[in-house]
Amino acid sequence: MSDFESNYRIEKRNRSRGLFPPGDTTGVKNVLVNGLRAAYEVKGEGPDVLLIHGWMASKRYWHEANQRIPEFRIWALDLYGFGDSEKPAEGYTLYGYSKFVKGFLDAVGVKKAAIVGHSMGGAVAAFTAISAPQRFWALGLVDAALAGITRTPPPWSAEPVMRMFMRLADTSRSLGQMTITGMFGVGGPEGRIILEEARKADVRAASLCGEMMSRPTDWSGLRGLKVPAIMVYGADDFLVDRGMDGEIGSLMPRIASSYIEDCGHLPMLEKPDEFYGIVDSFLEESRP
Repeated sequence: MSDFESNYRIEKRNRSRGLFPPGDTTGVKNVLVNGLRAAYEVKGEGPDVLLIHGWMASKRYWHEANQRIPEFRIWALDLYGFGDSEKPAEGYTLYGYSKFVKGFLDAVGVKKAAIVGHSMGGAVAAFTAISAPQRFWALGLVDAALAGITRTPPPWSAEPVMRMFMRLADTSRSLGQMTITGMFGVGGPEGRIILEEARKADVRAASLCGEMMSRPTDWSGLRGLKVPAIMVYGADDFLVDRGMDGEIGSLMPRIASSYIEDCGHLPMLEKPDEFYGIVDSFLEESRP
């Protein structure tokens, strides 16, 4: 038996005995979800909130969430193909990710949560909420791009181009950091998070997710969602098509909206004070 399988069985047994403390802060944990190893972090106590990262990203993007949203139990999950989760050769579809997210909640014993997704993770969060609305008490879409509504993947998302860029970034960390700062205006420790987590991503997975985001997708189910919802965008986001918020608003007329000035695609890293203030207020107003 591997160390992972042993740890997983111990963790499962502890949950069944009520020994899985809501405030557990022991760092990165692993659980088996649909046969795949899922890496996550959990911190805090209170109503459950599940955070879903975007393309080429990971749970580390949410590293300030627990301090900024102190009255909730925060779960930050690595989608498969990214971060510290397993990187299978296939399954990169919204259906697959939705099944993974619901399976994760089952595995850790969470019956109902708020779900907040960033960028591609916003599409995963929205698709999952449509498929299992009874599992969620609120929905947050952060600089979200809904599959099939956004433009086709840009040329730099093609697998050969990404491989070349990542080799170049590995050769010169300073060049990689300069590229990140130039694209997102984020330097220092936050910029290093972007670069380090991009290096962890499976290039094939990232390319397949780019294709996933260009496929026509039926989002009409958003019209029937009854849970409180909010969309938050950086006013200067250059990665998500202008008008995406209007498309989402047309599907969800009651959704709240907030725009953060002088902010691009990564508000949790660029403007954490303002971003988490908005999210915390929304969750407090929506808490079950």
